[in-house]
Amino acid sequence: MSDKNNGINIQIDEDDTTQVPNDAFENAELKFPCDFPISVMGLNVPEYKETIFAILKKHVPEVEENSLQTSFSKNRKYCSLKTRFTAQSREQMDELYKELTANELVKWVL
Repeated sequence: MSDKNNGINIQIDEDDTTQVPNDAFENAELKFPCDFPISVMGLNVPEYKETIFAILKKHVPEVEENSLQTSFSKNRKYCSLKTRFTAQSREQMDELYKELTANELVKWVL
């Protein structure tokens, strides 16, 4: 199944995981640098927050751990981490999304 969201095609797989295609930002009209919100949903396991923060920090060195907003699904099986940062380039965003969506703990990234 495929859905359109603000001009970005998002693929939803049969196992309910969502992956952003490698070229997700190719047609998006973003002007860099820009304020960018990101939300990462994944399995609520002890290493989840630390793993996601490490990936974010690698691609966005100025991000601080206390900027992550945490929320949980109703049964606490999943954890959502949200933050905002200043995106510097399309390449930065592409690499961040590639690494996040490749992580086995991550179910979707918006």
